[in-house]
Amino acid sequence: MNKSVIFMALLATATGAAAQVPQTGAKAPSSAAADFLEQFDPQDTGAVSWAQFETFRRARYDATDTNRDGSVDKQEYIDEYLQRFNERLAQAREGHLRQTDTRFKALDRDNDGRISPDEFDAAGERTWAGYQKSQEATRESAAATNRDPLKMPTSHTANGMLELYDRSGDGVVDRAEFDATRAATFAATDADGDGQLDLAEYTAEFAGRLDAQRASVRQAGARQAGVRFGALDTDKDDRMTFAEYQVSGKRLFERADTNGDRIVDARDPEPVATP
Repeated sequence: MNKSVIFMALLATATGAAAQVPQTGAKAPSSAAADFLEQFDPQDTGAVSWAQFETFRRARYDATDTNRDGSVDKQEYIDEYLQRFNERLAQAREGHLRQTDTRFKALDRDNDGRISPDEFDAAGERTWAGYQKSQEATRESAAATNRDPLKMPTSHTANGMLELYDRSGDGVVDRAEFDATRAATFAATDADGDGQLDLAEYTAEFAGRLDAQRASVRQAGARQAGVRFGALDTDKDDRMTFAEYQVSGKRLFERADTNGDRIVDARDPEPVATP
């Protein structure tokens, strides 16, 4: 059985009793608590105690120790992380691909099943106008981008515009490089060279960028997992004990348990921002 399936079954068992924890009902959890519950409350009970979370962490640690030598080495730690990360990336990829039909229809203003150069350019004008106007609207979508494990660049954010169109790398997108990049994109997407983009071409071009981004993000994720292993392996013996492993778990739990009652639920307020 897939290890992640085992993990989720164990987590569902561990958190089952959380339904007995008194809930406020009307109050929504803080953003930190909500993020935690999204990951560790598969039965949607609305609460996870420290004891339940620790039980789950122990089960995950034991499953990560694939050679059963009683400790987790660096490769085991990275492999387990990548298995979970791969699933998140796959789900994100599917979500992005589902949106291609919506985006295609928005660009295809005359609804003829093709995106003409004029329609493509009209979308470019709207993008450029938004970029020129201000970055106020980009902050909202930037938060959503940060939740996307693929971290696909979008023209709705300042950083996304730079990543997509700043060919010179000078930290500024000028109109010439914007137009040149969009023209090159249209030409590369028009696989049959008929001067129009159909849905298959549009989807294929975007899927190619998704896969390239996935490979890059996955590689970075593996490197980061290696760094985390080094930080958690405090005695530097290239083995991680459960106590060392649980340091990160405790930190994760305490970030969500803002009221310190050892239960993550809707009673945890938003952390007070420090000036």
